[in-house]
Amino acid sequence: MGNEKLAQQILTYVGGSLNIARHWHCITRLRFNLNDNLKVDVEKLKNLDDVMGINFQGEQLQIILGNKVNKVFSELDKLIVNENKDMPTIQNRKNRISINAFFDFLSGVFTPILPAIVGTGLLKGILSLLLVIGWLSETNVQYKVLFYISEAAFYFLPILIASSAAKKFGTNEYLAMALAGILLFPSLSASMLTDPFTINELDGFVFTGRESLSFLGMNIPNNIDYHAGVIPILLSVWLLSYINRWVEKVIPAMFKMIISPIIVLVVTSIIMLIFIAPLGAYVGTYLTEGFKWLFSFAGIFAGLLMGGSLALFVITGMHYAIFPSCFENFRRLNYDFMLLPISFVSNLAQAGATFAVAIKVKNKEFKSLAYSAALSAILGITEPAIYGVTMKLRRPFYISLFGSAIGGALVGALSLKTYQFSLPGLSSLPTYIDVKGDLSNFYYIILAIILSFLIAFILTLMTKLDESLVVRSDSSDKNSHIGNSIEQIEEKIESMKYRKTDSSLEIITPITGELIPLSQVPDATFAQKIMGDGIAIIPTGNVVFAPFDGKVSVIAATKHAIGLFSNDGVELLIHVGLETVSLGGKGFDVLVESGQKVSQGEPLLKFDIDFMKQHKVSLLTPVVVTNYQEFQSFSIVATKKNVEAGNDILIQLN
Repeated sequence: MGNEKLAQQILTYVGGSLNIARHWHCITRLRFNLNDNLKVDVEKLKNLDDVMGINFQGEQLQIILGNKVNKVFSELDKLIVNENKDMPTIQNRKNRISINAFFDFLSGVFTPILPAIVGTGLLKGILSLLLVIGWLSETNVQYKVLFYISEAAFYFLPILIASSAAKKFGTNEYLAMALAGILLFPSLSASMLTDPFTINELDGFVFTGRESLSFLGMNIPNNIDYHAGVIPILLSVWLLSYINRWVEKVIPAMFKMIISPIIVLVVTSIIMLIFIAPLGAYVGTYLTEGFKWLFSFAGIFAGLLMGGSLALFVITGMHYAIFPSCFENFRRLNYDFMLLPISFVSNLAQAGATFAVAIKVKNKEFKSLAYSAALSAILGITEPAIYGVTMKLRRPFYISLFGSAIGGALVGALSLKTYQFSLPGLSSLPTYIDVKGDLSNFYYIILAIILSFLIAFILTLMTKLDESLVVRSDSSDKNSHIGNSIEQIEEKIESMKYRKTDSSLEIITPITGELIPLSQVPDATFAQKIMGDGIAIIPTGNVVFAPFDGKVSVIAATKHAIGLFSNDGVELLIHVGLETVSLGGKGFDVLVESGQKVSQGEPLLKFDIDFMKQHKVSLLTPVVVTNYQEFQSFSIVATKKNVEAGNDILIQLN
């Protein structure tokens, strides 16, 4: 499907441009904050060819597209009308204070700035590699220029976060960035705007030898380093959003442009410098120290637990909650020992399981998808593997969690660390090189990712996969087809009985009547083949017969539906009428019991057609194979419009 067409369909199914409060994307997902989530057509979104899955995370709708996300987002952005720019953000709608809203906020803040952080982090990793192999030295001018480029985004991280957070809080992003600039101003904080090579020689948190400033008798700590800080600026922008909103309400419209920015900036800055920013800095410090103590005290168990659950964090968006701590680790320790190393082994475990799936499955389309998703996971992008492959097959997902847990335990036991922020894939390997020349950390992380990959790969290869879970249940399924109309099917047979051959299974008609395609049934559950694939019958006879040898698996409490299981593994549902549940069992006479063995042609159920007509319920009876995806092919082979119970073949399976 073309990107423009896909974008148009997505826009339609999320409720149109007027339903979008905010839209953005990450590496693999379109993300939306919507004005009304009830307007989303979930089923139609799921059935789009290039959509790997959708997920509601709190207030946020996520549509997983994989590698196509950039191009589709570009087309989507063009389609959204200008009036959407004036729509209120999520903060202007009804406030919802919940853990899901918190994760949605963190996702919205960190996702847009990741390209800058990942790009510069990877550049620093490459520079570390060049230092170790001796191709560059710290005194080399080329190295210094590249180092300045790689350091800038991380050093001025508060400015990036301020802009992103302001958009999420629905406040002025330029005032927010001004707050970040104040935090980094040399005389108001301990941030050093001289040679960045001196940064590593400084105490990572509090600088001594500098006196506090006094403002109206209140002390402003200026010995705190806010460079690369996260929590202080997040709290400050949150405060700005409230003060700005209050001032906008109080100041007359004719003076807003002149007076409002002054009041907002001065009041917010003073509160920030005296209270908010120092509080945030101390929270970040103790958060880092807490995780550091946990991993030093029980590293193997902490790594095991985090490794085994990180993919679940990714699915729910909870991994964004660890981002502030990760950035604090880099700010204070110059390395991360938690999120990125364990994400690395988790991603390679997903890659291992997905690669094994690609080898095992027979479906060519899904095999191609699995190979592509495995490669993406190796490079650090796991959403295509998780949503498109392992979660669909279930067992590989559980196996990948186990492989990740073992890799995480090794990371925790060996205290492995990365020295730069980068996407946790093979390209990030240089970031595990210690510039001091010790390569043990680099070798051990290679051991950890190989271990997690092989465990997931081998165990998945040894596991039986249920390929029926990967085939779409919509009408585009290539293994299922119904002709354009039953009238166009030429008559092939007059009377045939149920038979089983080595190559096919055939199901005879259970009710005498007139056939119509399942897609014409005025009930989405059947028409969209959510229950299974098959055909529908308008009964002229009033008895349901067993269409094969097997047993009764279930009988509806209201007697209007019966489930059967054949001796050859076919699961069949016969649903007499569409609104017949409302009859409460009246007009039906069940002739068998649940669990009873039945023979082909044996009467199962009688129903009163006149009674059903009197109560104005539809006689239309869907006959569907609920496990049709377990067979290589499925087809309707009925040869005429009007069929007779017991005499005409209805469905054929191979």
